[in-house]
Amino acid sequence: MLLLAVVAALGLVAKTSAVTSADIRLDEHLVALRNPTFTLVAKAATLAAQAAVGVAVAVVLPVVLWFARRRRDALLTACLMIGALAIAFAVKTLVAEHRPPKRLWVIPPDNAMSFPSGHAAVAAAFALLLGMLLRGRMRPLAITVGVIFAGVVSFARVYLGVHYLLDVGGGCLAAVSAALLVSGFLDLPRIRRSLEDVGTPASGRHHAGRTPRVPTG
Repeated sequence: MLLLAVVAALGLVAKTSAVTSADIRLDEHLVALRNPTFTLVAKAATLAAQAAVGVAVAVVLPVVLWFARRRRDALLTACLMIGALAIAFAVKTLVAEHRPPKRLWVIPPDNAMSFPSGHAAVAAAFALLLGMLLRGRMRPLAITVGVIFAGVVSFARVYLGVHYLLDVGGGCLAAVSAALLVSGFLDLPRIRRSLEDVGTPASGRHHAGRTPRVPTG
């Protein structure tokens, strides 16, 4: 909950005239870096981290994990991704920060509100999921890929002129907030036992609760 308050407070700071002026200057400096190749990559990163992709991940991946008997991971995936989007939307509505000036836009933004970045929230949530779901030797590689993806998406949103630097930072913090809340909830003893019961076949639960009968005679 503390991190949620930090995200909201960061949004209010982002609305101050001094910070907004500094953010606009940074966006203007990035205009000089624009070229067709960078712009194409930035647009692709934006498409890969749009809200629709986040919702698809929150629906399809949990189904796969559920049938693979990874019940906790299935719920973690759905709740983390939807939670990151929900937190980003709630804070976006609360803060109601305006987008950068239209003259800086390479593409039109999804809506009029800027802080936090929903795309950054989706990318950061995906990066967190890679690190939390994959284990063993694949985990370091997964974490590296996730961090790079989140970084590219965050930079792309600022590069395209539709977000400020603090916007993408706020989006990443929204995903971290969701991860902490969901992980804490799923680790509650009662919730953990419920998930273990769901993952145990009915026959196994039946025999586990029956006292073995000792043969006589």
